[in-house]
Amino acid sequence: MFTEKRYRQYISDFNSTFTGGISLDDFFDKYYEKSATFEYVPQARKNIGRHQILAFWEGVAEKMQEVILSHTHFLADEKTVASEAPIDFLCKEDLEWNGITYNAGSKFRLMMCAFYDVSPSNKFSYVRVYSIYNPGYKPDE
Repeated sequence: MFTEKRYRQYISDFNSTFTGGISLDDFFDKYYEKSATFEYVPQARKNIGRHQILAFWEGVAEKMQEVILSHTHFLADEKTVASEAPIDFLCKEDLEWNGITYNAGSKFRLMMCAFYDVSPSNKFSYVRVYSIYNPGYKPDE
């Protein structure tokens, strides 16, 4: 079972990929099946397999630093994990993200809800991420 303790480590490891910690390659290998699908619903984008998922994450990392904060909800059973958490972004360049324009150096926060299918080897085989932007969600200064 993918426990809450393991999930907290997963988030910590993900965040460290932006700050010189674990590499995205090692992160993927630690937590994902090689044939996994990572679906980012706001962009109607399905990234299938190691290569596409890593390319998606690397593309995001080129534009902005992402920090997933402590989850507000977590549910898990033998085959599924569900969580809700705020995510803060720091823009490295001027960009458009999900229909909103941001300037380099600006910060914004999304609320994320994610559903993870867990394989028998306790890795993620399918992930669906939903994120909601609201100007009332303010990143920490």
